[in-house]
Amino acid sequence: MFSAKMEKVNMEDISLEPDIVRKIPEEIARDNCLIALRRVNGKVIVAVDEIPDVTLVEELKFILGVELEFVKSHREKIHDLINTYYCKENLNHALKDIKENESVSQLTAENISDRYRFQNSPVIKAANYIINKAIDERASDLHIEPFQEDAAIRMRIDGIIHEYIRISTAVYPLLCTRIKIMAQMDIAEKRLPQDGKVKYTRGKFDYDIRVSTLPTIYGEKLVLRILYRDDKIEDLNKLGFSRKDEEKIKNMLNRSSGLILVTGPTGSGKTTTVYSMISNIDAREKNIVSIEDPVEYTLEGVNQVNVNLKTGLDFALGLRSTLRQDPDVIMLGEIRDEETAHMAVRAAVTGHLVISTLHTNSSAESVIRLKDMGVPEYFIQDALIGVISQKLVRKICPYCRVEYVPSSEEIKKLKLSSGQVLYRGEGCERCNYKSYRGRTVIYEISYGNGEIMNFFKNDRLNFEDNIKELGRASMRENCMKLVKSGVTTYGEFLRVCS
Repeated sequence: MFSAKMEKVNMEDISLEPDIVRKIPEEIARDNCLIALRRVNGKVIVAVDEIPDVTLVEELKFILGVELEFVKSHREKIHDLINTYYCKENLNHALKDIKENESVSQLTAENISDRYRFQNSPVIKAANYIINKAIDERASDLHIEPFQEDAAIRMRIDGIIHEYIRISTAVYPLLCTRIKIMAQMDIAEKRLPQDGKVKYTRGKFDYDIRVSTLPTIYGEKLVLRILYRDDKIEDLNKLGFSRKDEEKIKNMLNRSSGLILVTGPTGSGKTTTVYSMISNIDAREKNIVSIEDPVEYTLEGVNQVNVNLKTGLDFALGLRSTLRQDPDVIMLGEIRDEETAHMAVRAAVTGHLVISTLHTNSSAESVIRLKDMGVPEYFIQDALIGVISQKLVRKICPYCRVEYVPSSEEIKKLKLSSGQVLYRGEGCERCNYKSYRGRTVIYEISYGNGEIMNFFKNDRLNFEDNIKELGRASMRENCMKLVKSGVTTYGEFLRVCS
């Protein structure tokens, strides 16, 4: 039997055995909020949120065929693990049901919407299982790609795409159609790209999913970008900025007017940094307006505007209208074109604090980009307060992190001292054997009317030739510190900073 006093466990510290987990049917696991963890000394350890009754204990013993030991854990954590470990098995069952019960030839544009209203359809189940898995993995993007012999389902996790599963070409069109219905797209249109949105609810959380289709020679490729509204806006230091640099950024935000830029490639966390910066401004004393495409987080006290290109509301029009709303602070999602660049800079020199993003690889390159957009140099010099350039590197999984002796190449490139060790992940269940878990920022910060513009004036002839290397050097130094301190790996240093 089992003790009425169960040991409390932290599920983060326990390594699960998937084969043991799946011996208990999902229905029993969900209905009773329990999950089998692993086999130890001839017993199966089962995590529960409350003491199980005798009938349930006997049923589990019959299913598992061994003695049981119960431990106590948080109900929410048990449900998270159930979702993670049963998802792929459920997907395989749903895909099998589709092959047996569904046929592309049976579906037409007229009847498919009615047919797919029923939530017990295996196609609906399969689509939900795939999206749920992407959410469990905190994937930023979900790719569904048709090829000649099958279709690949891949997920971008921590900036890297990983293949999840391959499905047959007979199943793919049904899954594609289901997702297009969810995104309110024209299911009969397969020759032109389409865009749509899905409001997806899972448990107590809501997610916004942007869906994009692209016609390829084998069918429509779908990409689903998932926006996690359950994410909390982190402080700058929790994003990876040092305390010293956090104070630098806050000093910029204390200015009453000027332009602050956050730069970096796509997927480098620029928007997250901007939201964190806005959260450091007292919205009770300032009129803060943001113009975004789309609004990813809702901020208390901030007037947020969604760009809508179909109605003609782009960044330039949104900014023009915002300037008539007596703003103190304007957050511009991105400077994309010449008109927006000119208006943003003019707003910054006429008494408004403007915070925006720009797609450049270093702080100083942002000056070149603004000049290429036709903004006069004297305007840039007057407006620019500072530029934060950033990229993201993956963090070593803390549950499987081990130290090792660096190679001669690593010692040379990282300038390691004698006897210094490095770290890497071995791969475990917690990181899905990827060795990494989460990301952190590497960055450089420049003061606009100081460091960048002075360099531009003093070395005008060589500016464009040398500025990229200067930016990379600063970023490399920042990343090297993270490698030496065991936050990331030498492999990430080569991938991001080479």
